[in-house]
Amino acid sequence: MNISKIIERNARRIPNSLAIISESSDPQEITWINFELMVKRMGNSLLELGVKKGDRVAIYLPNSLEYLITYFAVAGIGATSVPFNIMYKAAEINYIVNNAEACVMVAAIKEAKENVIGIREQLSSLKKLIVVGEKALENTLLFSDLLKGEKSSLEFADCDPDDVVTILYTSGTTGNPKGAMLTHNNYWQQAELNSCYLLHINDQDSLLSANPYCHIFFVTTVLGPMYKGAAVAIMPRFFPEKALEMITKYKITHFAGVPTMYIYMLNHYQQNRELYDLSSLRLVQSAGAAMPAEFIPQIEENFGVDYCEMYGATETCSAVTYERAGHNLAGSIGLLAHSWDLKVVNEEGVEVPTGEVGEFMVKGPGLFKGYWKMPEATEAAFSEGWFATGDLGYVNEEKYIFIVDRKKDLIICGGYNVYPREIEEVLFSHPAVLEAAVIGIKDVEKGEIPKAFIVPKPGTDINEDELKTFCKKNIAAYKVPRIIEIRDDLPKTPTGKLLKRELN
Repeated sequence: MNISKIIERNARRIPNSLAIISESSDPQEITWINFELMVKRMGNSLLELGVKKGDRVAIYLPNSLEYLITYFAVAGIGATSVPFNIMYKAAEINYIVNNAEACVMVAAIKEAKENVIGIREQLSSLKKLIVVGEKALENTLLFSDLLKGEKSSLEFADCDPDDVVTILYTSGTTGNPKGAMLTHNNYWQQAELNSCYLLHINDQDSLLSANPYCHIFFVTTVLGPMYKGAAVAIMPRFFPEKALEMITKYKITHFAGVPTMYIYMLNHYQQNRELYDLSSLRLVQSAGAAMPAEFIPQIEENFGVDYCEMYGATETCSAVTYERAGHNLAGSIGLLAHSWDLKVVNEEGVEVPTGEVGEFMVKGPGLFKGYWKMPEATEAAFSEGWFATGDLGYVNEEKYIFIVDRKKDLIICGGYNVYPREIEEVLFSHPAVLEAAVIGIKDVEKGEIPKAFIVPKPGTDINEDELKTFCKKNIAAYKVPRIIEIRDDLPKTPTGKLLKRELN
């Protein structure tokens, strides 16, 4: 088994169909046969540099053709990729590269110069640094030179299903990131689930996404379409107008992103709809955070699409639940995937009755192998083979699944359980609210009280008192935010998820 054999399969079956659409400074449309050639040339170059089966290769690149070539070349020779975000700085890179004991890094030249060259002596395992750019830095190799290698014949390594193909470092709120070990079987099984059941995609389709490829969303946005032979359209960074422009230009059929992207695309499209033709778009998919229910019918109506929300985690290798296209239930993360099991438990680990809130425990083919070099953390994450997600929610009588909140985000206000997401849903329903986030802050009398942060829609005027009055009409008094702060923007991760830990 080898996840890169997807590339070989498509190159044999549909060699001249598009595999990659890249709008970089040098726009390119790459066929499957040419993409396979690039991947195998890079695979041979890595082997010549001494990279062996099981070795770790760090990937420090933005979404790009070079990223995809590198990823599948590393997997193809049986090595393990260690991707991390292009926005990471020296201290973050230092920890991950040393922890993973990466022997080679492939990096964008600008970021390598700023964040890697100065700490290279501290990266004891790193033997080779490959840069993507016009010319090599001192003591580095140039990616384009390696890609010119004449040797393009390569037999992809035959890996065990349980062999680790990728180590993804999760961004914990405390302590150092943990490296989740994901296997060839995890990726193969979840690629099939995403392509066949979630995306309903085929080899005449194309999917556009700006979510960083270093994120587990890669399974949906890249492996999902590639599993079926659909084209992957690359966006290095998200801009709503650019996304709409590419959908129009390339007749994109599928789009995947986090809720923030849709909110900004929707706002831009409603003001400039005459500039875009979205008639090719058939299905849009969201993950990474809960989509405020207020926006789902607006997305479907304005873009003329089916909307699908998915729930998963790095440790589950993407989807565990998903909405069936055309059968949405507002506020739900859909039904359980056919290949997964889920139970809802209380603090004692006992399953709760239907409709009662508890923590989600999951088991399925995407479940990670464990945390790299962290046996205690691995043991703590599992209970009799079930993974504890840390998410609170419930399942209704029809088996639709609902997330209430993250376990760690729960606010206990005067003895009452207050779920920030419920308050955020109410705030999002106000016509002047563009973004909303709710956290708990300490209070002498109540223990904790809810505080809301609001970004208003452009051109609107809103104040704290008006929002509190609005909340009082829609939720119980103890849930109403005691403090509401109006801001120009909210802190976000590189994937577009709100960074609540930076709010106070």
